[in-house]
Amino acid sequence: MITGLSQRIMISTLGFILLGMLMGNMMLIYIGFIPIVYVAIGFIIQPPSNFQIVCGGKIEGLEIDDKINQTRNLTVSDGYGPVIIYEEWPQEFQLVNGSNINIYWKGFDELNKVYSYEFLCTHRGIYEIKDIQIQGNHPFELRAPISQIHKIDQTLVVNPKPSRVKNVQRRNQYTVFPNPIESRIKLGAPTSDFKEIREYNYGDSYKSINWKATARLNTTPSRKPAVNEYEREGRRVTWIFLDKSEKLLLGNSIKNSFEYAIQAATSLAEYYISKQCRVGFVEYISNPLEKQRDTWFRPFEFKQSDQESPQPVKANILYPEAGNMQLYKIQRRLLEAKTEQIGLNLLLSIRQARRHIHGTNPLFIIITNLNHQSVGSLNESINELQKYTPRLRSQRTNIMIINVSGYKLASNTDVQKMASNVLYFEETELSHIITSPSVLVINWDPAKQDLIQRLLDSVRQG
Repeated sequence: MITGLSQRIMISTLGFILLGMLMGNMMLIYIGFIPIVYVAIGFIIQPPSNFQIVCGGKIEGLEIDDKINQTRNLTVSDGYGPVIIYEEWPQEFQLVNGSNINIYWKGFDELNKVYSYEFLCTHRGIYEIKDIQIQGNHPFELRAPISQIHKIDQTLVVNPKPSRVKNVQRRNQYTVFPNPIESRIKLGAPTSDFKEIREYNYGDSYKSINWKATARLNTTPSRKPAVNEYEREGRRVTWIFLDKSEKLLLGNSIKNSFEYAIQAATSLAEYYISKQCRVGFVEYISNPLEKQRDTWFRPFEFKQSDQESPQPVKANILYPEAGNMQLYKIQRRLLEAKTEQIGLNLLLSIRQARRHIHGTNPLFIIITNLNHQSVGSLNESINELQKYTPRLRSQRTNIMIINVSGYKLASNTDVQKMASNVLYFEETELSHIITSPSVLVINWDPAKQDLIQRLLDSVRQG
């Protein structure tokens, strides 16, 4: 297929020849034949075609701040001219090395090029990798370019980077992290409730081996057999409450209080599930906005029937479960979490989940940002939570509040940094309003220290 340029050249050639014939000027006729030679040579040359590209393997297990190194092997066997390769990546990724737009010259020999580039994962989420676009252009632009799309069917899942929580102990052998009450007793015999399939460990019963799963999953003779894991007697329950209000958007689009709150929720969920706890997850909004109806002009008012009446708002709850499947559900929920203005507050979310809380003696973890508007409702919610916990002689911590401070993340100038220090002290004073022997308040500034280090400091101070 010819292009507009070749058509314009042919028209100008015909014009020179006709003008030379009318004026009897042979020079104009000779000039008109020069573009004909140019076009004839251009039509003999074909643009690059027959593209082949080999990509690397699939990428899995990504976290924030991980680097993705992609290597491509391009082969072009036919044609002559420039070859353009373009790959579109999500705008949340940062290009570190190389380029995702490359231009190569295809000569008369076969073109073989190996190129690579590197991206940095800066934000959590689920991303679809788009196709590779390859285009071979004619060197004189006399023929239409030949395009080819190489499909890449891959989804990248970038998980929040958790802080690896360990059993750091003090001299009196109390762990840094509070544990549910039932986690301090030894578990009983296995029940009939199936939990998951795991690899065989030394000391497992021969009867617990799942031979069908072993034959299906084991690809090498040296791999361990698969074992059925069942729930054991006794319940150890941990509830994680994550605040999704816009008050946590302190900072930039990559590093803000809400992203660090998600990191804390991921770390704690991973820790307590590894300790064989049943973990529940609830998303709530502190001081949500109510939907208001426009009443400035309403000439007619119709009564809604019972069927058309608005349904009550349900809390976003994952009920307590154990095992890797529950951890996967929580991680997927956190990947898609966004701040909102309308929803249920903490008190209503607790009341909707009270049937699953009652009788389990759980540990409650609330991840939020303390401010003057949220302290009052937070105290009411703490009083509600204490109804479901027993009165013990030894006042142990069963409610942990993590205050994610983001004022340092949003400050750039010296004046803003001074103001952030004042606001941080104000948050510390607000935490003293929550007075209860069973409540532990941790003020965490992500700009200064890691979550684990902050918990260690709180233990040393205590």
